[in-house]
Amino acid sequence: MIVALTGVDGDSAVADLAEDLAMLRVAAGKRVLLVSPNPGPYDPQLFDDLVIDLSLRGQDAAPARASVILALLRPETLERDGCAELLARLKVMQSGNPAARVLVAVAHGRRPLTAHQAGCVLVFVAQLPQARLADTLVLEDGQDTYHSRHSALEPQAYKQDHKLCAPEVRHLYREVFLALARRS
Repeated sequence: MIVALTGVDGDSAVADLAEDLAMLRVAAGKRVLLVSPNPGPYDPQLFDDLVIDLSLRGQDAAPARASVILALLRPETLERDGCAELLARLKVMQSGNPAARVLVAVAHGRRPLTAHQAGCVLVFVAQLPQARLADTLVLEDGQDTYHSRHSALEPQAYKQDHKLCAPEVRHLYREVFLALARRS
């Protein structure tokens, strides 16, 4: 499976999220290649899964083969300029690969989204056919650690047994990887 992650150019949270998803997949026993924004040559057939950070890449063939395209938004950027460039890039990815599931995740600070920011997110997602909002990830201000409502909702035993990543990233992992397993 190929999972392509993208976001606003230069957003380091996209790379961090790609790394966390790849680590969780490795922990599940899969052979995973985490492909950086500027990769060298690689043979994708040697791996079960590819997790690709597309945040700084130009034209790339990976989205045409991706099972899932995951876009990470920052509400303040979306509110400021509408993320028109990201939206256009996602539409091109969708037109080149209409079978890919498109998921949108929102990363924001400790304060909850304002009504305007939530509206901007919903309008952004609505402009992408067949896309859906997967989750909101709360980033600690100035850090790349996640937490949100999933921290409280996870069973205590699961929290103790699975400490590799934040509950929000594990929830997103299940959305990306396990949802496809159920569909197959």
